Amino acid sequence: MGGVFSLLLTRLELFLLEAEEQKDSLLLTLLLGGLALILLLLALLCGLLLILVLTPESSRAVVLGGLTLLSLAGGLGLLWHIRQRAQRSAAPFTDTLTEVRKDWDSLSGRR
Repeated sequence: MGGVFSLLLTRLELFLLEAEEQKDSLLLTLLLGGLALILLLLALLCGLLLILVLTPESSRAVVLGGLTLLSLAGGLGLLWHIRQRAQRSAAPFTDTLTEVRKDWDSLSGRR
């Protein structure tokens, strides 16, 4: 009985470790998503300001255009990064499920 309890405790520890990793990954994704949203909104604001300030002073328009493109590129780059991270990440709790399946097979006599 002590062996089964020890096994369950080990699996619980593995589950909690993977849950912590998932929490950290989710927080980072939310942070990057929020930053991307801010940059995209800044790009929109700069774009609107560009329309408003189009005056004969061509240097102001070029600077605002550059800021708009820079903000847009940064926001889109962060969104692309988030998408790549999501595609590369393994399914949550894969290690725990694999170990529990192995334990189940061992305890039920199937190897």
